[in-house]
Amino acid sequence: MKNKTVVYALIDWGLGHVTRSTPIIRRLINDGNRVILVSYGRALAMLRQEFPECTILEVKDTQIRYPKLGFLFVFAIVFQIPKMLCGWAHERKHIKKIVKDYKADLIMTEMRLGFWHKKVPSVLITHQLRFHLPKGLRWAGIFGDCFNRIVFRHFDRVFVPDAAGKPNLSGILSHDTAISRHPKVRHIGCLSSLVPAVKPVEEDIDYLFSISGPEPQRTEFETIILDQLDKLEGKVVVTLGRPAEGNNIIRQDENVTIYAHLNRAEMNTIMQRAKRVICRSGYSTVMELLALGKSAMFVPTPGQTEQEYLATHYQEQGLFTSCRQEDLDLGSLKFYSDEKLREQNIPVNQLDSIMKKLDTLCP
Repeated sequence: MKNKTVVYALIDWGLGHVTRSTPIIRRLINDGNRVILVSYGRALAMLRQEFPECTILEVKDTQIRYPKLGFLFVFAIVFQIPKMLCGWAHERKHIKKIVKDYKADLIMTEMRLGFWHKKVPSVLITHQLRFHLPKGLRWAGIFGDCFNRIVFRHFDRVFVPDAAGKPNLSGILSHDTAISRHPKVRHIGCLSSLVPAVKPVEEDIDYLFSISGPEPQRTEFETIILDQLDKLEGKVVVTLGRPAEGNNIIRQDENVTIYAHLNRAEMNTIMQRAKRVICRSGYSTVMELLALGKSAMFVPTPGQTEQEYLATHYQEQGLFTSCRQEDLDLGSLKFYSDEKLREQNIPVNQLDSIMKKLDTLCP
C-alpha cells in the first residue's frame, strides 16, 4: 500500500495505544503514505514527539473519569456510558470532515469507536474482544459481546495484536470465544515499538519503574513509588509517563534518575539496560517485554479488570509476578526468571503481513 492517505486515530486512555501503534504508523510512512494522526491529551503530546513529520489533529475523545477506589471501576464505567455515546457522536462529526478535507483512503483507529466512515475502509485495533468483568458480574458478559458485535458492524476489519493460536498473550480476552471467531477479526501478531539491540546491552540498571495509565491512578502509583525509593539498593530509573513535559530529568543523583518521559528510542535503550522492571500490566507493555525478553513485576491499575486478569494470568503461567498496588512494598520485590518468557514463540511486528491485510482493503 503506497501513496495513500491514512487517518490514524488513537484514544488517550494511557500511552499504550500509541506505543503499540508506532510500528504500523512508521511502516505506513516509510512506504510512502501520508498519515494523518488524530488524538488528544498525553497521547497527542507523545505523537508530536514521535512523528513531527505528520499532520496531527487534536480531537477530544471521551475523557473517562476513573475512581480512586478500584472496586468501583466497573460501576464508574457503566454510569459514564451516556458520556461515551456523546463522545462517539462528536467523533462521527469530525471524521466526516477529516475524510472530506484530506480525501482519506483508509481509516485506522485505536479504540476511538466513532472513527469510521461508510465510504472509506475502516479498521479497528483492539485486543479486548471480550470484557473481563468481576466475578459477581460475569453473567453480564453477554451484553459486552453484543456491544462489540454492534461496534464491529461499522468496521471492515478488526485487528487483534496477538497470535492467532497458542501460545498467546491475551488469553480469554481475544481467544476461545464465539466473538474471537467473528468473520472480521484478524489476529496480526504482537506489536512492539521496542526491539532488541543488535549487540548485547549491559544491564547496569537494577530497577526500572515505568509509571503509566489513566488518572488518578497514575498519580497514586507515582506517589507510592517515589515515597519508597529509599528502600532500594543499586541504580534506579523512574519514568513518570508525562510526555507533555518532554524528556526532562526531574531528579538525578548517584543512584536515582527520574524522567518526566522517555521517547521510544530512549525507552528502548533504558529497558534493555534494566535487570528488573516494575510497571502496569497494560497489554502494550506486556508486548514490549515479550519483544525484549524481559521479565517484570506487574502492578495492575486497581479495579481495571483487564489488567488484573492479565497480571493473574501471567503469574499463573510463571511469566511475570504481580502485586496489588495497595500491597506494594519496594523492600520485598519478587521476580521470575526471564527464561520461560524467552521460550514463548509468539510473533512480534509482522508488518509485511499487516500491510498485505491492508492492501486487500485499500488496493
